[in-house]
Amino acid sequence: MNTPPASIQKKFTEALDDLVAQVKEDRSILAALLCGSLAYDTVWAKSDIDLVLVTIDDKKVERAHLALYAGGVNVHAFLMPRAEFRKAIEGTLRNSFLHSLLAKGRLLYTHDESIAGICGRLHEIGERDTQVQLLTAATQALPAIYKARKWFVTRGDLDYTALWILWAATPLARIEVIGARLLADREVIPQAMKLNPAFFTIIYTAMLNTRKTRKSVREALDAIDDYLEQRTDMLFQPVLDHLREVGEARSATEIEAHFKRSFDVEGVTTACEYLADQGLIGKASTPVQLTKRSNVRVQELAFVYMEDAPDAF
Repeated sequence: MNTPPASIQKKFTEALDDLVAQVKEDRSILAALLCGSLAYDTVWAKSDIDLVLVTIDDKKVERAHLALYAGGVNVHAFLMPRAEFRKAIEGTLRNSFLHSLLAKGRLLYTHDESIAGICGRLHEIGERDTQVQLLTAATQALPAIYKARKWFVTRGDLDYTALWILWAATPLARIEVIGARLLADREVIPQAMKLNPAFFTIIYTAMLNTRKTRKSVREALDAIDDYLEQRTDMLFQPVLDHLREVGEARSATEIEAHFKRSFDVEGVTTACEYLADQGLIGKASTPVQLTKRSNVRVQELAFVYMEDAPDAF
């Protein structure tokens, strides 16, 4: 017999209340934040409780992850010293997984009002962070999109093409939600469906729930191509700005190093290949040794910003 959802919610809430009442008596714990489903969604029988516990700053109190048990419910507790918690929030990229987890959480109590102030700033999302997260989502989507198109063109395998389209659906949903200046959570596809039902019906719902035909799969691929093309400037502006600023060809290695160092974004070479295919930047080449002991040089793929973006090979 299934337990009614209301009874499950009540069980979890009571378990949380009992545990927090105990934790409040621990003076080494300055604050407790509830994260995960119990904070903003509906729990089910196999759920657990996610807690972030902010501790005092003390060499004997280290960051830890504890699996607790309260009222018959599993509790995942993340203990973070106050200084590390502050650094994590202030240094975390907005709309990253950690930021989303904390921002959608709920401060249960605090003995330190500065922590309440820090949590209050979680909902501030700056333009730079938005650009970086959009670029990250786009670079995650492109490989799956290329794979989908390849299997459609070379094999005509509709099922495997649809699988790669579905693989791209999550980063595309992140683009939709972040582009709307909203907080992307773990259930980002349902969020995106509400914002752009026409697009996500074609590339997500139809790929799951209807018989696939060459026409429907081609429509999904074309819809994705149009979606990215309409948002190219928004998604790839940091790449275009970087190549414009350096004013000369940069190798794929140099570009990857720059974006990893400056933005912690990887896979930018694929983004450059996409921009080159769109005629927005040019391809070039720079000499490279394959190893430090190589006695010959070969040509490495490079990219250059050019107003008319001709092929520079």
